[in-house]
Amino acid sequence: MNRLRSVGLTAVAAMVGLIPAKTVLAANPLEPVRIVMSVAGWKDKDAPKVEASGYFDDRLLATIYSASFVDVYRLAEKTDALQDGSGYMLGYDVVIGGQDSCELRDVRIEARAERDGVTPVDVYFDAVSCFGHAPDLSRPQTVFHVVEEDGRYVIDNLWSDSDREGALESSVKAEFAAMTKAYLDFRLTGSWPKE
Repeated sequence: MNRLRSVGLTAVAAMVGLIPAKTVLAANPLEPVRIVMSVAGWKDKDAPKVEASGYFDDRLLATIYSASFVDVYRLAEKTDALQDGSGYMLGYDVVIGGQDSCELRDVRIEARAERDGVTPVDVYFDAVSCFGHAPDLSRPQTVFHVVEEDGRYVIDNLWSDSDREGALESSVKAEFAAMTKAYLDFRLTGSWPKE
């Protein structure tokens, strides 16, 4: 995307109040992650104010995710529509990492050093203490891979199980792709793949 078009998109987004203009051209790798964590329920004074219907609403898909992630997500979304249309495609909260959680507390977002064009961003938070569990805040609960694309930082992938971060097949992006592939295999063969 050329610079003039980027500036134009920033101005349009700012005028219609979709999300803050700085989000369209995220200046650092933490910004898109901060937006997602705000949607997840991060509410303290450092959390950005974001109006979004979910992690992957159209406004966020157009501004804080890579083109590759958006393509994979859109295919999974179409697959879900062809099946049950529930919209709850993977059956769990892909950012928090479970089906039920407490209000987020003690949110900490830290970028690691960029490597091969990817900046890992670790997110630490407590989403379990209201259930009587003690969170391990020494390890990130979610890891995002942020890349620079068209002059802005965008999320290209994420893992809500930090033990497996870096293994592509355990990423959320890969889960969306696998969901689509399993459905296509089913339509091709008439049976679901064995696990």
